[in-house]
Amino acid sequence: MKTIKLTFLFSLLFLVASCDRSGIFEEFQQAIPWEFHVVVYSDDNMTQTVADATINIYKNQADRDNNINVFLTKKSDKNGEAVFLLKDFEPSSDPQKAKGFYYLKVEKDGIIKNDITRYLLMNDGHTYHYIILKAN
Repeated sequence: MKTIKLTFLFSLLFLVASCDRSGIFEEFQQAIPWEFHVVVYSDDNMTQTVADATINIYKNQADRDNNINVFLTKKSDKNGEAVFLLKDFEPSSDPQKAKGFYYLKVEKDGIIKNDITRYLLMNDGHTYHYIILKAN
């Protein structure tokens, strides 16, 4: 009887250990495309969005400060939001090549706000960056 129990236990352990669960995480990763959302507000309480603001993204601070070599550009929509996709940052959609900091310049009606992103991993989900664009 003891031999049967041990055989059953080892068989059960072997079956559990040999289950292939490797595809679950990859399928989940594939299901959530990466997006970078820049949302522009005109007040500190972030209640008034700014439509038609120009959002320029640069790869380095010198380019942003000299307003040269704009990497990506979009206008904010009626909700004050501009959405950039991974393929905008890296046409081959390889997040390893696109990771890092990016420099932002947001402008509307002569009001300009410079900012820097957090380190973008670009691996899944949506990343939001909020900008307050108001005259000083």
